[in-house]
Amino acid sequence: MKRFMALALALVLAGCGGGSGLGPQELKKQEKNLRDRLPIDWGNYNGGGYQEAIDFFANTLQQADTFEGSEAILNEIKSEAHNGIAWSFFRLQDLESAWNSFQQATRLNRRNADAWAGWAGLALASQRYNDAAQFASQALESNLDYNSAFRSDESARALGHDRIDSRHVRLILAEAYFQLGRYSAIDRADPNNAAAQIRLLRGSYNFRDPGQLLAEMSAISLELQQETSSGF
Repeated sequence: MKRFMALALALVLAGCGGGSGLGPQELKKQEKNLRDRLPIDWGNYNGGGYQEAIDFFANTLQQADTFEGSEAILNEIKSEAHNGIAWSFFRLQDLESAWNSFQQATRLNRRNADAWAGWAGLALASQRYNDAAQFASQALESNLDYNSAFRSDESARALGHDRIDSRHVRLILAEAYFQLGRYSAIDRADPNNAAAQIRLLRGSYNFRDPGQLLAEMSAISLELQQETSSGF
């Protein structure tokens, strides 16, 4: 009887340890295996296989559910997978699915500038201008030097895609403000306006009227399109 009670107590204590039971090396291996999948997933996206990329990112999410390590690490990996799914849906013009996936990506990792940038572009395309301004601001706050083409993780795994950078994000912000009637500080004593964003892009821009502002934004948009074959 005493032996039975001791065994039962041992089982209870083992179940209350709060950990996965795996050692640090095994957890590190799990994390590495998951992170190693992401460049492959993005490779499918960059090859133009957007539906295939969705399947690959979804498989990474499924594998992530077996990860027994830190929740913060898990959320970071899952955020990146949802982000890849969102960009893929965006490319496939499935805007509702892209919206939901960007929302998931940013919920899991508020510092995922790439997801905020993609969501900002989607919001602008959907004429949700307040959202576009909010998401673009969040992208720039997360990474002022954002550049989608040269993204990588801390171990230099390549996560790059498209050729979107902080200039595109700032132009999204300017266009959203313009659509909201926030042209310049002359019209509204508020630094959050389209002219201020264009000045950050141009340096010497001086606002005269909304028509001239719109022409300037169009010129910048054309320049960015000529510089890269991808964008919003």
